[in-house]
Amino acid sequence: MKKSFTIFLLCLSAINLFGQSWHTYTVSNTNGKLPDNNVECLAVDASGNIWMGTYFSGLVKFDGTNWTNYNTSNSPLKDKTIVDVAVDNLGNVWVANYANGVFRFNPTTNTWTHYTKESGALTDNYTYAIGIGIYGYIYVGLRVTSYTSSGLLRWDGLSWVPGPVFKDDYNSYSCESIAVDKNNNVWCGTQIGLYKLDGNNWTFYTKENTNGGLGGNYIRTIAGDALGNTWVGTTEYANFQTRGGGLSRFNGSTWTLYNSTSHPVDDFISAIAFRNNDVWLGTGFCGQFGNRKGIYVFNGTTFTSYQSQTTFPGDCVNDMVVDKNGTVWIGSAFGLSKYGNIVSVWNSNEELPDKFLLNQNYPNPFNPATTISYQLPEESFVTLKVFDILGREIATLVNEHKPAGMYNVTFNAHHPGRSREITSGVYIYTLSANGFVLSKKMLLAK
Repeated sequence: MKKSFTIFLLCLSAINLFGQSWHTYTVSNTNGKLPDNNVECLAVDASGNIWMGTYFSGLVKFDGTNWTNYNTSNSPLKDKTIVDVAVDNLGNVWVANYANGVFRFNPTTNTWTHYTKESGALTDNYTYAIGIGIYGYIYVGLRVTSYTSSGLLRWDGLSWVPGPVFKDDYNSYSCESIAVDKNNNVWCGTQIGLYKLDGNNWTFYTKENTNGGLGGNYIRTIAGDALGNTWVGTTEYANFQTRGGGLSRFNGSTWTLYNSTSHPVDDFISAIAFRNNDVWLGTGFCGQFGNRKGIYVFNGTTFTSYQSQTTFPGDCVNDMVVDKNGTVWIGSAFGLSKYGNIVSVWNSNEELPDKFLLNQNYPNPFNPATTISYQLPEESFVTLKVFDILGREIATLVNEHKPAGMYNVTFNAHHPGRSREITSGVYIYTLSANGFVLSKKMLLAK
């Protein structure tokens, strides 16, 4: 749900010319164009605009250059606190506006539609989460006020339809987090467990009935990956204190728990996003509780921590999204951060590259990851592929149009899900662009 990336002029931030880079936008370094450092939730539209809900200043759009703020002064929003934001397949921006129901905003026509309990659309005005289904349905999680009211509503394009009531024998709780998986199952997180709606029926998962596979019963965040796995961040309340429940993965039949007891990862998972084959994890529930250890990246085998001031500049995460160019956008109490593995940087006084060039990867030999850099003197359709010594394709790293510039790509030999095991040996990476074909060798040494 996002996008952007061309040639950045060297200006505000510390940018790494030949590697991956971090940058954080704040009220200070944008001269107030980002009106609030408390970025609560994120979404990205098809044009690459980043939409963010803030805690004190309403809804903000960032197109990579320009900032637009929608608040109670210049829009129909009733409160400056935005609880959740999502973009549907028609480009409408859906906003959960604290205790004031849901807004649908059409940026093309600058039209706002307000759905409330009073208008007969919602069963309650306290809304907590918004999810987009694969068929264009909009799902809203909202407060449950009785055992007979639904915690989930579905907008089918014409009307609001209540979902089946979910509850256990003694309690009924609100749907505070939502995800829709690739099979169109709707997942709802509550304070007492995780519900899955397959269209008509709920399945209820808890720490107890998953034999600890679900790390805790207070569900804080849910996300479904391209392979059909459902990832869940949980917490648990025990002995009069809150503790993290870790990261749980469900593949449709088996639960796997990753927590600090068995893995080098924090237990307070606040946000989940997917970048290529890596799972990005935010920790620390800004303004609430948690160990507040920043960001972890899980490649299926190894957890890598980003929590120092030289990488991710904060210690807690509210939300994360990844755009189609692989840029990770992070909302926290410290502003809007981004991380990209392909960087194109020029000073406005410098010239663009004058030839096609493919550089030697670094490090070489490598294990498990290495960086490949290349440059384009003109806009080109680019493919960058890795082959084994017999000419069999191992991976496609780039396959798209690129503007002129210098780029870096990371190749990781340990990505899970590859059809062929990558063993030690010589590999060839080949760049094709506008009729030019360039190749170099690299050595994987395990």
